[in-house]
Amino acid sequence: MNTRISTLLTLLFLTLFSLTPILSQAHCDRVNGPVATDARQALETKDIDHALVWIGESQEPELRTAFERSLNVYQEGGASQKLAERYFMETTVRLHREAEGMPYTGLKPAQESSEDIQLAEEALNSGKLAPVTDMLAKQIRKKTSHLFTEAMEAKSNKDASVEAGREWVDAYVKYIVYVHSLYQKIQAGPAHGVGD
Repeated sequence: MNTRISTLLTLLFLTLFSLTPILSQAHCDRVNGPVATDARQALETKDIDHALVWIGESQEPELRTAFERSLNVYQEGGASQKLAERYFMETTVRLHREAEGMPYTGLKPAQESSEDIQLAEEALNSGKLAPVTDMLAKQIRKKTSHLFTEAMEAKSNKDASVEAGREWVDAYVKYIVYVHSLYQKIQAGPAHGVGD
């Protein structure tokens, strides 16, 4: 196996694997997500604390200004209320995404959360983590087994031709990078942080 090709393939897969969270849609940037929901509640109750919990301390002045402006317009009712609500939700979500170190690409339409997020949120409500860890373990076993099987099949035929060797390298890199990246992500924990 050519070391230069192997290194390039490894870097490519690591890059793609590391970008996955950025490319996937977050549930916190939707109209029915937790951030927008709490921003709406802040306006309804006239209590900004509901929204402040989602941002960093250094962002408070900007959110407080947006809240005061929004609340004045919100209290007019009708179309003004909807406009103020939208503005304040967008501002809160934007600042939250900024605090996470993630890009803000606008407030997204309401949609149902993915199965993993639903399960994680249900665990917080029920106090039972087992369904989450069981789901994660099942998915890890399934994906690792698939990649391992493909690598083993490719390995058995790798010396038959250059093409077969390349198939082996592809399967090998996918398997090793998946295991290594997953292990590193588990060790590192989430990159999220709202604090300054």
